[in-house]
Amino acid sequence: MLRAFETFSLSSGLKMNNGKSNFYTNGISEAIVSSIESASGMKRGGIPFRYLGVKIVPKRLGILDCQSLVDKVTARINSLGTKHLSYAGRITLIKSVLSNLHNYWARIFILPKAVLNQIDALCRAFLWHGQENKETLALVSWKQVCKPRRKGGLGHKNLQLWNIALMGKYVWWIEKKTDHLWVKWVHSVYIKHSDWIDYEPSISTSWSWRRICAVKNQLKPWMFEEQWRQSHCDYTVKMGYTWLADDCDDVRWHHWTRNRIIVPKHAFFIWLVAHKRILTQDRLMKMMIAVRNRCLLCDTEEESIEHLFFQCSYSQRCLGLLEDWLQISIPKNGIINWWIRLRERSLLKKQVVAAAVAHLMYLIWYVRNRCRLLYGLPFPVVLIKQVKECLLMNLRGRNLVIGTTVTREWLTSVCPNCI
Repeated sequence: MLRAFETFSLSSGLKMNNGKSNFYTNGISEAIVSSIESASGMKRGGIPFRYLGVKIVPKRLGILDCQSLVDKVTARINSLGTKHLSYAGRITLIKSVLSNLHNYWARIFILPKAVLNQIDALCRAFLWHGQENKETLALVSWKQVCKPRRKGGLGHKNLQLWNIALMGKYVWWIEKKTDHLWVKWVHSVYIKHSDWIDYEPSISTSWSWRRICAVKNQLKPWMFEEQWRQSHCDYTVKMGYTWLADDCDDVRWHHWTRNRIIVPKHAFFIWLVAHKRILTQDRLMKMMIAVRNRCLLCDTEEESIEHLFFQCSYSQRCLGLLEDWLQISIPKNGIINWWIRLRERSLLKKQVVAAAVAHLMYLIWYVRNRCRLLYGLPFPVVLIKQVKECLLMNLRGRNLVIGTTVTREWLTSVCPNCI
């Protein structure tokens, strides 16, 4: 072994920093260890140890082994200082920053479910309250938040499914017998002459190997189809996650919240409205928080989502001005049915109208909350003016696909100087 080490060092021309390098052994006598120390100049390291920022342990990862990952997510939340951000801003930070902190670990290890649940709890508290250690009311379940947007969610990753999808690349490597040293070792030690599709590990094998085989069985209905196996397509983590997360039907209103013209915080509000999760008086009464269920704008009927945005006298005046401006007709029988009917229009007109209606609904909700603090109601024309200014600002400078001449004439009449 010592001679092989010396030959490798000379032939490869490696220059190692002995002060920063260690070597690790198992099942070797102390005499051989001493010889390696004297020949290499390196010290013998102990297990567990850290390599490229992750903890290397001989057995399965435990909760304590991953505590540094949880602490990193917690520290990042505390450093953001985003308590006063909107919900849309927080979900953007969660998807772009917090959920990616564990990616490096998840690509290497099968993380314990308890650790992933802790990270989910931190992200959930940050979304609904802006802090990592605050338990508060969640307007929508975290399971719904983690669904894809076309399924009615916000597109946040389900960390457990994402970890399985990342481990799926090892399953694919074994199936394709790629030129990886680990894959060759697996085939020579575990699989040998067996068929990988039907292979089942024995109970004496390591926990990590049994978990990889469990991932293989979970992806088996999709990954090992005959058509897929014979194709020349490579496995991607996105494809695996999409298949794992595709467990429900698409919602018919998901294009509204994915509108490129709409303001993100308005899109988040519409998402809450579509799920009927805003705290109107009828919901507060069911939760035994409010003592009366009258509409705070008109004080005549019970406040619900349909009444507040479509049937209230104040909202109807605002909608009337919006209809005159956009030259459309909005039914008074609910938001979802109206959106489904609106999908028959041209794409640009649909996006502009949807963005304007979403902004108006957001402003109605804003002035409704001001009424709880005994503020007066602004005139409806003030709200429509704000909608016009915001819509014109969003349309300027965009490469609009206008389409027909009728759409161009309509857009020029409702938003002059936007094209």
